[in-house]
Amino acid sequence: MNKYSALLVGLGLLPFNVNASWYGGLNLGVNAVNIEKTLAYPLGDPFVTYENFHSGYTDFHGQLTAGYALLLTNQIGLSLEGNADLFTGNAEHTISNWFFSQSAKTEEKLTYGFSLFALPEYYYNENTRFFVGPGVSTSKFEISSDNTAGNAGVSGNLDKWLTGWGLKAGVANQLTPSMEILFTYQFTQYESVTWTNIEPVSGSWLCGRYKPQANLFMVGLRMSIPEFQTIQEK
Repeated sequence: MNKYSALLVGLGLLPFNVNASWYGGLNLGVNAVNIEKTLAYPLGDPFVTYENFHSGYTDFHGQLTAGYALLLTNQIGLSLEGNADLFTGNAEHTISNWFFSQSAKTEEKLTYGFSLFALPEYYYNENTRFFVGPGVSTSKFEISSDNTAGNAGVSGNLDKWLTGWGLKAGVANQLTPSMEILFTYQFTQYESVTWTNIEPVSGSWLCGRYKPQANLFMVGLRMSIPEFQTIQEK
């Protein structure tokens, strides 16, 4: 986070005239989440079994945006943007005959999160601009399990905030002097998280490693201050 703050301060000290404005917006679309999983059971056993698989889901996504836009030249700009994200949907996975004839069911999902992006911009003409840039994200990841050995052991709700790197790209078209419509794609690869729990009947340990990634496809509106604020030459 500190490097983005330093970048903002540094740009404010540039020895030439630039135009700047604050903005806010709303993006709506879908989140396509994929979760890479590795399960190991029973830990410590010479015949431990590993299972690797992917599960995913697609559902509605909402994103609030706020940022600071700098127009460096007639065609080059830079936006520093913060986002608040709402994920919906969940991935379901069932392991048959987990406990005798009883199956184990798990659900994994991202719930909500925040991100920060630095977005270089290219103005194709007065009405159209393209943007693409890197960022960092943090989102809450939850796992719910049930029907395992009488709702004990690996059953329960687990959650953790995960950090990841991201890339955001899109195109914006001007509707009015202060409003744009945006078509945006955002990708985030999160860090992995590992949980270990004991199965009470057998006394064996189950270890699960999860690594989610998210693809966002969104359409939105962005509102800017009508008049740009001029930063005087230093």
